Amino acid sequence: MYPELVEQTELVSRELIRITLLFPEMWMKSIDSLAAKYSGGHDISEIVRELQSHYKRLYNPETLPEYRFVQEFGKDLSIAYESLLQFYKARNRTHSLALLKQAIDMYWGIHYRIKSQYPFRKHLILEGISPILHQCRDMSVAVPGSYNPDSNLTTIQLFKPDIEVHRTAQLPRQMCIQGSDGNEYTFLLKGLDDLRLDERVMQLFGLINSLLSKDSETARRSLAIERFPVVPLSSNSGLIGFYSNTNSLNQIVIENRKAVNQPNRLELNYACQFTPNWTTLTTMQKVESFEYALSNTPGNDLHRAMWYKSPNAEVWLERRTNYTRSLAVMSIAGYILGLGDRHPSNILIHERTGKVVHIDLGDCFEITWHRVHFPEKVPFRLTRMLIKPMEVSSTDGIFKHTANHTMRVLRANRESLMAVLEAFVYDPLVSWAYHQETDDGTNTNYTKQDRTLSQDGQPDKHSSKRHSSSSTGSLGSSTKQSISNNDCYFADTKAWNTGNPKARAIVKRIHDKLVGTDFSNKQLVVSEQIEKLIQQATATENLAVLYSGWVPFW
Repeated sequence: MYPELVEQTELVSRELIRITLLFPEMWMKSIDSLAAKYSGGHDISEIVRELQSHYKRLYNPETLPEYRFVQEFGKDLSIAYESLLQFYKARNRTHSLALLKQAIDMYWGIHYRIKSQYPFRKHLILEGISPILHQCRDMSVAVPGSYNPDSNLTTIQLFKPDIEVHRTAQLPRQMCIQGSDGNEYTFLLKGLDDLRLDERVMQLFGLINSLLSKDSETARRSLAIERFPVVPLSSNSGLIGFYSNTNSLNQIVIENRKAVNQPNRLELNYACQFTPNWTTLTTMQKVESFEYALSNTPGNDLHRAMWYKSPNAEVWLERRTNYTRSLAVMSIAGYILGLGDRHPSNILIHERTGKVVHIDLGDCFEITWHRVHFPEKVPFRLTRMLIKPMEVSSTDGIFKHTANHTMRVLRANRESLMAVLEAFVYDPLVSWAYHQETDDGTNTNYTKQDRTLSQDGQPDKHSSKRHSSSSTGSLGSSTKQSISNNDCYFADTKAWNTGNPKARAIVKRIHDKLVGTDFSNKQLVVSEQIEKLIQQATATENLAVLYSGWVPFW
């Protein structure tokens, strides 16, 4: 049984990784990144490492669409890469910039042709992109994220044939797996995204839930963080359990404003009326403009949605309580973790229970606090849109009471939390490129897409062995050999060091939060610490300077 289980696990993992990005999507995204880095005068070595893995995959097409792509673009991609290699091999690269420009121009021409011939497809058929997964039946592999040693094993019965592609930056695929228990499990298959840190965050949330369940006060209130399966498949792809019956804060606001015929940018329109040049304002001017916009708009979209979607007052009261408690628990847990980037699309509200669910958990350890542009200065999201549904008690009622209990439990169990947090702060598998400093002392806080690029790509051992040389002959044997021989040109030389000062600073910061010395050397009691956090999260001067995409008006 076990050899069969291992073989099936490798097969499922390999095929899921392969279909995270199809050939046209994969090459267009990489060429976009290459052109952007080149035009901005940045180092393109990271992108070139990514291209290497793409070429290795290009040599081993497995489906009819991949064979067709190789026949149409393989030769031109080979020529472009050879020009790129000649630039890197040149002793004097300053005098060889023409080679680099030639390669970029060729790649850009290929990009234009791919975009013309392969328009965006919202729906994919599994049989066309992965015949192997389509044929899988009654497997021994457990449904991802469902394994529980205390219950019966739910295995994969089959993969549903229809796949929906979400038109966002990373083109995640929504796919469904039918389990042996008869239920259907929906997942988002994501590429160009390192989910290893998200998985560790879920493990931390599991520990926090365990601690909350053992405390009489928090257990009586059923306090817990809403969790979902996160299954990394490689360093830049993975599966995320699809949390059903939820809407993002962004969706709720847009739907509510559409119903009452209000513009989505209502508050920003008022702010621009007060001071037209918003991006060039000083902090004090932004505060004045921010306050003007809030004073002229209700900001009660979430409050109205929760009220109108409740069948009666009893259900509304229960949902409001669940909402406030779950928001408070996640706010405190997120603060300890240093979770950032809490824009409206990353916060979901469950339609039936009212509970808050946070997604996209990769920006941890207060990285967003240290951005060069638009640093976040709030410990968690607590804008007026989130406060309005709490009704008359506002943050002084259930929210503060729940936050106090949550922080009390976490501080009482700080040794357990620190053990887990230190383990993945120092984990060399977690990408630390965004914690490195440049020579001039500035922090290179890349976006998630930048920091999750991998040089590994598809392992060679997973490549198909059955293809004839004619299938990839258009690539040219010289380019294949060049890629094999020139891996050293783009090798990642950043070695992980447990003495990294960034890591030590992060561990100390987490420790300070868990002992109450995060605001000063004087230790604060839990109630004082929570009061300061709420003040910091709701301070107008902190919200007004945030990036517009964070939507501080909401």
